[in-house]
Amino acid sequence: MLTIRLLRVLIAATVLMFGPAHAAEGRPEISRHALAAPAAAEQSIAGLAAYLAPGSYSPADKAWSIFIWIGDRITYDVDAYLRGEVRDTKVTAEGVLMRRATVCDGFAALYSALAGAAGLEVVIVEGYAKAYGVPEYTVFKTTNHAWNLIMLDGKWQVIDPTWGAGYVFQDRYNKLLDTVYFLGQSEELKFTHWPVDAKWRQVMGLSLTKGQFEAQPNVDPGLFRAGVRGNAISAAIAEPGYAGLVTVFEQNHRGLKVQSIPLSQRLRAGQAYRFRMQAQAFEEIVVMNGSGAVPLAGSNGVVDGEFRPVHGSMLVAGRPKEGGRLTGLFQYTVE
Repeated sequence: MLTIRLLRVLIAATVLMFGPAHAAEGRPEISRHALAAPAAAEQSIAGLAAYLAPGSYSPADKAWSIFIWIGDRITYDVDAYLRGEVRDTKVTAEGVLMRRATVCDGFAALYSALAGAAGLEVVIVEGYAKAYGVPEYTVFKTTNHAWNLIMLDGKWQVIDPTWGAGYVFQDRYNKLLDTVYFLGQSEELKFTHWPVDAKWRQVMGLSLTKGQFEAQPNVDPGLFRAGVRGNAISAAIAEPGYAGLVTVFEQNHRGLKVQSIPLSQRLRAGQAYRFRMQAQAFEEIVVMNGSGAVPLAGSNGVVDGEFRPVHGSMLVAGRPKEGGRLTGLFQYTVE
């Protein structure tokens, strides 16, 4: 029989995640219609709202249609970001629609204007955000982010159109639709978003104080995109000897959903670790450690296998089905 001590080690090493970090994604036909919006419909807030959110749509369909259009058409103003201008409280939705580039306030203002014109109840929320270049354990002096809350089915839901449209990495903007931030869940958002208004913290199900939020380790949103749930991350952070989370190459996770991986950055040499992932978009998934690369067994789009690493660096990489070389997914240090 396994001892309690060994069970704790196994739980710390490998954590099971059931299902993706979110299940809120709009119907394909809604997406196709939104992305096909003609230039003539994009000349005004009223005209665009009428196109994106016709009366035949449900409120959730309207919310998704606006989200995906913004995610496709609006880009983040990296120049302003590099100047340290991460807020622009004077921005207007009309200005964003014309210029097509803005910081978070513009994304939130445009979403609010379009949703309001479509008959939805929506507000803009200001607060602090941790990720994408914010140093770990930052003590915030001023707010650095804005996002939206929308009323659907009698409940306020979180929409972050800025993070839903892409992210800044190494001073470059990467356009990437991220549905984690469409009707986001509190178990993930507690690591990244903290409203200054206590009313909205309660609505979002966030019980942390500002100090507790700041004291949390940074969590790369790429983990959420890969399907890792917030409660699994909380459990990994709470383990004795926590030394950081696995490094994730978040830009490479389209078509990948984690079911079981080690979440700790540091692994033990010789110990068995399980990797199970839905990987329909990949030709193969391999573990690179020591002098070789070991492919994980796969069947029907699911790879599943155990691996005992040796000392050094360990990289889990995938080869996309559309061809090309192996690309990094997760990286560990083995001690």
